Amino acid sequence: MREEVLRMEHIFCMEDGAVKLNYLSIQIFRGEIYGILCLESQGIDKLVELICWNRSLDNGQVFFEEKLVNSVQESRNTRNKVTVVGRHSRLIDGMTLADNLFVMREGFQKYVIPERAVQTETVNVLKKYGIQLSPKTLVKDLGNYDRLVLEVLKSVIAGDSLTILWEISDLLSAEELPRFHSLISRLAAHGSTFLYIYSHHEVLRPVCDRIAIFKESTIQKVLTVQSTVREQIQQVFARYCYEKFIKIRNDMEEKPRGPEVLRLFQVASGNIEELSFTIAKGENVLLLDQSNTILDDLTELLLGKEKPQRGRIFPVPSSGTRGKRIAVIQRNPVSSTLFPELSYLENLCFPLAEKIPCFWQRPKLQRSVLREYRDEIGPVIEAGNLYNLTQKELYTLVYYRYLISKPDVVVCVQPLSDLDMYLRSYVGELMGRLHKSGIAVLMLNTELYDSLYIADRLIQVKHGRIIGEYTRAEFDEIKLMQTVIFPD
Repeated sequence: MREEVLRMEHIFCMEDGAVKLNYLSIQIFRGEIYGILCLESQGIDKLVELICWNRSLDNGQVFFEEKLVNSVQESRNTRNKVTVVGRHSRLIDGMTLADNLFVMREGFQKYVIPERAVQTETVNVLKKYGIQLSPKTLVKDLGNYDRLVLEVLKSVIAGDSLTILWEISDLLSAEELPRFHSLISRLAAHGSTFLYIYSHHEVLRPVCDRIAIFKESTIQKVLTVQSTVREQIQQVFARYCYEKFIKIRNDMEEKPRGPEVLRLFQVASGNIEELSFTIAKGENVLLLDQSNTILDDLTELLLGKEKPQRGRIFPVPSSGTRGKRIAVIQRNPVSSTLFPELSYLENLCFPLAEKIPCFWQRPKLQRSVLREYRDEIGPVIEAGNLYNLTQKELYTLVYYRYLISKPDVVVCVQPLSDLDMYLRSYVGELMGRLHKSGIAVLMLNTELYDSLYIADRLIQVKHGRIIGEYTRAEFDEIKLMQTVIFPD
C-alpha cells in the first residue's frame, strides 16, 4: 500500500473578502513527483502556505504523513516538514557548500563543528548523485543550477517529507532543465517526494507522475495518462489561451523588412563571446539563450550601463533619460518598475516624461494622454494608486507605457516568466500590439514555451555565440529536427 505524505480535503479559504482556495482537495504519495499546472495563479500562494504551515481554515482538513494536522476545529499554527525551493534562496552565500548542507540546518546542535566529518559526508553525497563540485566551494560562486541542486539536497538531508519546487524552470537553461529533472527523478526513486508547481505543461510533462490542473482557486482535474496530457491541456483546459496565441500569430503577418533599428556587430562582453545581428522596424525577434549565460550581460549593454569589451552597438545605448531609443522591460516588471503609491496615469507617463522636457510641469500633456487612451485602457487609467489593481491591469500599464512613448526597440527580458497560462497569452497580445504599432521587439528568453507564437525570427545562442537563426517559415521544420529546443 502506498504511503501518503499529504492529503488536503475540501479546503476553503477567504482573505479580505476574496476566495483564495475553493474547496480544494489534493493527495500526494511518498516517492511521487506531483505537478500542479497553474492556468490561473490566484490562490497558489495560499495553497503553498497551508502545505507548509497549519494556519486557520474556513473549511476542510489537512493530513500530513497520515496524521491530522489542521482542521476547522483546530489550527495549531505549527510547521510541517516541508521545504520550498525556487523563489527565495535559503542558502548563505558566504559559507561553503558543505556548511550549507550539514551545519546550517535544523537539528544541528553541536558547538564544535567536526569539519573533517562534514567534508567527508558532503563528498559522499555529491558523489552519490554525480555532482562535480568541491565541498569547500563558496555558495556565492555557484550558478543557478548548482544552487537549486544544493537546496534540494539540503531538503533531503534534513529529512523533509515534501519538497516544493516553485517556478524553478525560469532559473535554468534549456540544457540544465533535463539534468535537474533527472536528479529529482533519482531522488524520488529513493523515496523523496516533490510537489512541482509551474505555469506550463511542457516543463511538467516529462518528469511528473501526475499533473493537477489549478484554475479558479481549486484543482479541477488530475491528469495521469502522460501520452495525452499535451492534447488535453491545449484542446480542453487551456484552449482559450492557445486560440489567443494562434490569433496573435495569424495577426502578425509577415511584412517587407523595414529600416534597421538595432545592430550588434561582433559584440563581446562578460559571457558574450561574439554576437552579431540586426533588428528591423516592427520586427519581433526571439533570442534564445540556450545555456542561460548571457541575458544579464546583454541587458546591461542595452541599458547603457556597460560598454562592450569588443564590437559595436548601433544606436549606442544611453544610460541617460533623454533621447532613449532602446527601452528595456525587465523580468517581473510589475514588481521592479512600477510605483504603487503613485496614480495609474503618473506611472503610465514616466517613459514619455523622459522624452519630453518639463513634461510634469505641463498638465495639459497628461490630460491629453488620459483622453486619448481612456477608451483603450478603460476606467482603471484614473486609479489614484496601484494597490488594488489586478495583474492583468498592471501588465497593461507596463506595456502601454511604451505604446505611448514609442521607442525604436523594446527589449523584453523573459517576458512570460512566472506568469500563469492566461496571463502569458495576454502578455503575448500586448507584445503583438507593440508589433502592430511598428515598434521592434527583442525577447530575451531561456525557454521557448509559447514564445514562437509571437516571433518573426529566432536567434539561437549557446555559450555566448549564435549557433542558429531561423525565420518564421522555418519554425515548423526546425521543430521536427530539434525537439529538445522546440518542445511544444
